[in-house]
Amino acid sequence: MFGIWCRVSGGVTGTREAWLKADGKVQLFDTREQAEEEAARLNKLNNGNPYRTADFRYTAQEYDA
Repeated sequence: MFGIWCRVSGGVTGTREAWLKADGKVQLFDTREQAEEEAARLNKLNNGNPYRTADFRYTAQEYDA
């Protein structure tokens, strides 16, 4: 299984990192390709505003919990 590791830096809260979640549960993907596609979509979506005060980085990684 693969998840998406999220790293947000900047803004007023500094740097924070965690697995991407929905409804309090880690979002998991069957393949690395699926996770990479979603990570690319989120990177484009959240970094598209030139006036943002934080930098978002989403990367697909193997999830071992």
